[in-house]
Amino acid sequence: MHDHPTLVREIVTPSLSGFANACLQVLKPPASSKVGKAPYSLVETIFEALSTLIPLHPTTIRQFSGKFKAEIRPFLAPTIADNILVPITLQGSSRRLAIRLHMTAAKGGDSTEWIKHVEELVKTLHSTGDQVFRAVKETWESTIGHKPQPVNINAEPQGGSENLDQLPLWVGMQAGGERMIGLLDFIIEYLHCRTRVAVTLPITAIVDVTSRISSIRPPSSSKQKLDLGMNHAIGREERDELWAVFPDIQVAAMRVHLALIRRLEKNYTPLVQQTLDHTLRILQSTYRLPHARTTAFMLVKEMLHLCGPTLPKFTVESLGLLMQCCCRDLLGAAGYLPRATLQSSSLPQNGQKPQTGSQNADAFIPGKSQHKMLSVSLGIEHLSAAEAFLTTLFGHLPQQHIPSPLRSQMLKAAILSRNRNAQVASILHPARDESGRPTQTILPYLTQQFPHDETVEILRFNFRPTAAGQPNDFMETDDAMAMEGDQETGGRTEAGGLSFGQDLDTSFSGTFAAPAPTTRFKASSPVPTRNVEAAQTPFLVRPSEAKVQLESEIAVEPSATLSPLKRKNEDASAEISLSKRVEIDITRAPGPARFNTTTPANKTATVATISEQTRGPQDGENETSDDESVHLNMDLDSDDEDEGDE
Repeated sequence: MHDHPTLVREIVTPSLSGFANACLQVLKPPASSKVGKAPYSLVETIFEALSTLIPLHPTTIRQFSGKFKAEIRPFLAPTIADNILVPITLQGSSRRLAIRLHMTAAKGGDSTEWIKHVEELVKTLHSTGDQVFRAVKETWESTIGHKPQPVNINAEPQGGSENLDQLPLWVGMQAGGERMIGLLDFIIEYLHCRTRVAVTLPITAIVDVTSRISSIRPPSSSKQKLDLGMNHAIGREERDELWAVFPDIQVAAMRVHLALIRRLEKNYTPLVQQTLDHTLRILQSTYRLPHARTTAFMLVKEMLHLCGPTLPKFTVESLGLLMQCCCRDLLGAAGYLPRATLQSSSLPQNGQKPQTGSQNADAFIPGKSQHKMLSVSLGIEHLSAAEAFLTTLFGHLPQQHIPSPLRSQMLKAAILSRNRNAQVASILHPARDESGRPTQTILPYLTQQFPHDETVEILRFNFRPTAAGQPNDFMETDDAMAMEGDQETGGRTEAGGLSFGQDLDTSFSGTFAAPAPTTRFKASSPVPTRNVEAAQTPFLVRPSEAKVQLESEIAVEPSATLSPLKRKNEDASAEISLSKRVEIDITRAPGPARFNTTTPANKTATVATISEQTRGPQDGENETSDDESVHLNMDLDSDDEDEGDE
């Protein structure tokens, strides 16, 4: 009825007060009533109903806000000291109701009340951390001016209050850890819920809490470092309880960063490097926990989407542990994780010495490795996070900074786990060696696994790996192959040049070769090498069955070729430059034309060739001769043979 003001005024507003009173009676029945406590499912339904009504009618429910705060108090951050087991869904609904109660404040006080609640949560987190982390000598310094409060080391860690405005009491290390996790989840819920007005988010205060948690590093398994950085005034039992609950606190801190980055999106970019350092420091001690790896996959994936391509080499290499965890999880879920095999003991048995390799010649023969594969069961959320993270590693990281063995392991995980998105990303972002050549391509594996996938088909027909080698390098081609290519292209050049009388060819070659230097044809070569520059110019000599006899070495320079932009009516003889005098005798006859070119011995001449299409039909020639195929035969004979022919 919210869209109908008349119905709201006549029906909704008068009924809301009675509905709120009825809900309070269900949540807290009178002492004289014999009705028991409401089940948690009914309590959760009431909280959800009030959370829906408060944004629409905050003024009407304002008078009941204090009573509802007292009722939701035990469900916000429950601990083991409360002697009740609160479902996770009920915790979430109670937190959403507590957050929306700030809307019932007086006009203009919504944002102020929201910020006040968040700052109180941060202060409560710090005061709880003073009790929980008292067994550790902290090196952390607060950026908001918080100073750790003195604690009573003779008593157990404790906190909370009996005041209705604060959370219930807790006692013990386990309860303190649960209270910190509950408060961190409460801040996450604040970041997820929407507000009616714009609010100021205290990012510095929130990041200060997570920095304090990430600065604490649990001791290693080595006995020499067991007591390093610990408060010896605290008993060993309390320290063991701290390290038992501390990984869950670290994972909750990573979830806070994940909520921040999803709320702020690109505005979170200045905090990416700091958050990445905190996450990797936490992962060093929690990578064995599946839920810790899941949270790390999702968090680092979001950060790589923001600024992954700009990360330096040392930052990419620091992600090696997380990459290995991702590959191991995917291989284990696919059933390709090698099982660790115990080596046979070399101790003597029954008084006999063990047989060494020198006594058994078969030990030197390498046999087939028989590894037993291990299958690991992972949750759907964990597996989805690992697959998405692997795809992000290929698509949003500089591939030249990833070590080659690690990238090979990533490709193996992508293929064996049948991760289509990761394989496509690896093909689109190949790794290159020092010379710039692509090193690995898994397109055949992708095509075999997904033969009917549309994305794979598009990639298969459109993807062409870049040519190997330097831009100035080109392959030598025989004249026969070049002539076949010219016949197939209808007389057009392969370099995409223009020819007069032909249509413009807009197709481009896959490899663009730079102009070659001066190429020399020696008379001693039985088959002249194909000139690259001549293949690129559109003006080719095509006299019908012409025969040119060269008696010396001829040098063809790139500058001698005519520009493709020359018009037909331009004088081509202006482009011909001869270093020595060349006498050309042309004898016209009904038969094939013969060109006799005489040049001085041991001299070089610059020859520029002109296409027959640049000249009009001559007297006595057939006008259709331009359409016939043209062959240029160059006979490189010795001087004696030429004299004999004369």
